[in-house]
Amino acid sequence: MALGALCVIDRVPRDLSPEQVEGLRTLGHQVITQLELRRCVTTLTRTVTEFQQTSLALRQETSRERLVAEIAQRIRQSLKLNEILSTTVSEVWQFLQADRVFIYRFQPDWSGTVVTESVNPDYLPIVGSKIKDSFFEKNCGWKLYQKGRIQVTEDIYTAGLSKCHIDLLAQLQIRANLVVPILQEECLWGLLVVNQCSSSRQWQQSEINLLSSLAVQVGIAIQQSTLFEQLQTELMERNQAEQKILEQAALLNVATDAIFVQDLENQISFWNKGAENLYGWLGKEALGKKANKLLSKKTSRLTSENQKTVVKDGNWSGELHQFTKSGQKIIVLSRWTLVRDETGEPKSILVVNSDITEKKLLEAQFLRAQRLESIGTLASGIAHDLNNALAPVLMIAELLQEKKPDPQTQMLLGELKNSAKRGANLVKQVLSFARGVDGQRTPLQARHLLLEIQQIAARTFPKSIKFYTDISPTLWTVLGDATQLHQVLMNLVINARDAMPDGGTLSICAENLFIDENYARMNLDASVGPYIAITISDTGMGMSEYVLERIFEPFFTTKEIGKGTGLGLSTVMGIIKSHGGFVKVYSEVEQYSRFQVYLPSVEGGEIQPAESLKVLSGHGELIFVVDDESSIREITKMTLEAHNYKVLVANDGIEALSLYA
Repeated sequence: MALGALCVIDRVPRDLSPEQVEGLRTLGHQVITQLELRRCVTTLTRTVTEFQQTSLALRQETSRERLVAEIAQRIRQSLKLNEILSTTVSEVWQFLQADRVFIYRFQPDWSGTVVTESVNPDYLPIVGSKIKDSFFEKNCGWKLYQKGRIQVTEDIYTAGLSKCHIDLLAQLQIRANLVVPILQEECLWGLLVVNQCSSSRQWQQSEINLLSSLAVQVGIAIQQSTLFEQLQTELMERNQAEQKILEQAALLNVATDAIFVQDLENQISFWNKGAENLYGWLGKEALGKKANKLLSKKTSRLTSENQKTVVKDGNWSGELHQFTKSGQKIIVLSRWTLVRDETGEPKSILVVNSDITEKKLLEAQFLRAQRLESIGTLASGIAHDLNNALAPVLMIAELLQEKKPDPQTQMLLGELKNSAKRGANLVKQVLSFARGVDGQRTPLQARHLLLEIQQIAARTFPKSIKFYTDISPTLWTVLGDATQLHQVLMNLVINARDAMPDGGTLSICAENLFIDENYARMNLDASVGPYIAITISDTGMGMSEYVLERIFEPFFTTKEIGKGTGLGLSTVMGIIKSHGGFVKVYSEVEQYSRFQVYLPSVEGGEIQPAESLKVLSGHGELIFVVDDESSIREITKMTLEAHNYKVLVANDGIEALSLYA
């Protein structure tokens, strides 16, 4: 292939010799060789340059990919947003060799704050600065960025920007600007910005792509951090809620009231310590059980009606009769509150029960005391009439005894007098008991009380009960109130009777006992010295250890409602302790019960009742009798006249004064 021609020009025509032609041909070949060699060198140089440029581009692309990968790795490994943002800005600043790189975060009013920055020391730092660009707010420029707009400005002075925008950028020492949006899901969160401050700059597509990729990774980091913060907040709120629940549960357990939660099917889902203490059922025993079956021996219609009321009105309160694990019947003041779920539907019932058993027993005792007070008032009103009715009987009996000397009449009249005296004493005892008057403590012989109690019991108790008596004939005297000790002994023998519904043996024994120091050390209520020991025992049903521990508690009773107040043995204990004594109890279930009462003995004999004095005969003396009862006036007059007295009688004080005048 011909590349050109080698021409030889001369001013005159001439012929070239063959040697000259060959020389010219050789010279042409050499020129062609040099030209070809030069073309090859040019091609090689161009190829090397292209290779170098390609290698540089590949290295830059690899560096960009590595930077994006490293930042993505940091995002996956860290949940600290500020650290991720700061690292991203620093890496971009070094990689692009820019004067400033920063991240700008929008506020709700579309102003914003520079949250992190890497800047050349020669230029003004703007981290923490609040920057407001009217483009975002007034012109709704944020919508453009939210749709993915990237702002590339090579020179602010030739980019056709508005004057106010140029002034803002110039104030921040910005000459060239590259702005990429940061999106959190689909919402505009902020901007990733690269500034060239020293001069204009032609931004490469690879740099734009790098910034876009990093903005996506930053958006992922922000979303990840936001989710983590939400999770942390939720966990903290849950922990606080759980802690509050635990504190509330602890408070519920501290409460003395029984508190439990039951669903609308009466199944128990919560049971506090107060409920355990009141009912005896542990939480693990009560949970899952039906409340109405656990606390009542039979399903009550009242419970169903209560539940309907609480579902309708939201709450209910009232008194309920329930049973403990041991079978003891209790009375509770119950307050029910309806608990609803998130949708407002009835879910469960919160029950708060307060034990008012003792309160109700105290109320009953108060009512009984009021009745006794009424009886005392009534007895006081009729005592005078009763005494007036009995006085003529006694007086007539004495008159007849003087006029009827035969033994049989004397015996009958003696019985009549004794009966009238017992009636008078009975009136006195009723008055003393009803008014609560304490009797006088005097030295007395308990043997007489025991024999009287035995006689009363033998006459009034069922015939199926046999009596055994062993009372020391030399029983020491005690200082006591006969009425109160009579009450103690009556309580004990009545309890013994009630313990033998099918019959048995009731024993009444008494003996003298000297308590020494050893016995006194073992029994705190005892003192060294002489005592009498009274034992009342039966062969009845006996008592369990649980009952033995509580028999002296006020209002504790094993008898049915209406058959016992629970005050008998507590009264016994109170009276005996007030006398300086103590009580011991022994019992075996289905075998026996034995009560031993110890009373301190005193020196001195029993005070005997004064003998009845005979009426002295008169010598015509005048006696003035004033009484509003005509029968008493007449009998008194007859008695005195029979003993040689003169008698004037009057119905009242006015009549007496007129007669006396």
